[in-house]
Amino acid sequence: MGAKVNGNQKQSRGGKPLLPDRAAVFGGLLLLLALGVCALCFRQDFSDWERRMLSGLPETISLSRWTFHDDLEDELSDQVPGRRLLVNLYAEAQKLTGRAQQLDAWPQGDDFLEKPVTGRQQTALRRVEQLKALAGDIPCHFLTPPTHGMLLSGQMPAPVRQVYEQEEELYGLVTEDPAFVPLRQAFSEARTQLYYRTDHHWTLEGAYLAYRAFCGAAGQTPADRSRFRETRYSPFYGTTYSRSGLPFARADTLVCAEPDFSVTLTVQGKDLRADHLIFPEEAATYDGYAVYLKGNHGVLEILSPEAESGETLVVFKDSYANCLLPFLTAHYRRIIAADARYMEGSFRDVLTGAGRVDRVLFLYSLDSLVNDTAITRKLR
Repeated sequence: MGAKVNGNQKQSRGGKPLLPDRAAVFGGLLLLLALGVCALCFRQDFSDWERRMLSGLPETISLSRWTFHDDLEDELSDQVPGRRLLVNLYAEAQKLTGRAQQLDAWPQGDDFLEKPVTGRQQTALRRVEQLKALAGDIPCHFLTPPTHGMLLSGQMPAPVRQVYEQEEELYGLVTEDPAFVPLRQAFSEARTQLYYRTDHHWTLEGAYLAYRAFCGAAGQTPADRSRFRETRYSPFYGTTYSRSGLPFARADTLVCAEPDFSVTLTVQGKDLRADHLIFPEEAATYDGYAVYLKGNHGVLEILSPEAESGETLVVFKDSYANCLLPFLTAHYRRIIAADARYMEGSFRDVLTGAGRVDRVLFLYSLDSLVNDTAITRKLR
């Protein structure tokens, strides 16, 4: 007769009892409890490597509130010990199994790309018309660069290339308007690195190429780069790489330029006034791109007494403009730049407050131009 087995035990092949089921359950619960305690005791509010705020504890703890368990799950997943390693392993597994398109940013060779821009064509066209109406009789131009992914799409597998073809169709439709400064051909034919490998922003080469194109449309002669001081900051890892979750990338070098003549920067509503446009101390922070203008601001003003004209330029922008504004100081004595994401009031308020305005520039990435709802709000 076989040996009797206790009701709380199972018998192994050698006749020895295995770990009791009850102990296994308790052990699992203790492990979950330990992870929860670690998440609560050693929590962080901000993730430097992801460039985002982490989920916090629900403000109201109520088991009857239908979103409580979702909020708690977000909190624990953001605060679990060793989370960065887990994210890295997951992202690497997606890449190795051919599912990199499941990530928030797509690896392509040494580059990390934004997902293709999608949006309603009629909505985008209507927004362009609204922005032109805002400028009224003031000469206005649009600068919207082709995306890094669009430029590299010819090197991608057919299924991915097809998605970028839809983005290219949207870009072509929007930029048909004569107010847009043509950039597509110049960017496609360039033989220099126009975008950072780890960031969605254009490099100094890309910004200078766009600046020259704008000067051509505005009837101006581009300033030589010798009129600007260049500085370099390395290593630089941008936001696109941080969103991919992948553990390794070749670092970029952030190259900046600022006028080699006197300028004054003032930020509306902030205690920020400076005689320079580059802030080297920001290079060591989580957002190295903030070396330009000390980051993004609602409304800023740049005065340039040595500019070739006494004109005023108003720029409605996203962060793509930050590295292009220094070049424009060679032409305009006063530049007012407004970012819909951070400003108070409306775009009309900016134009009214600027007094006499000689030219308006709308400088937005394709995604901002098509999808940023902050622009819609500020147009009202």
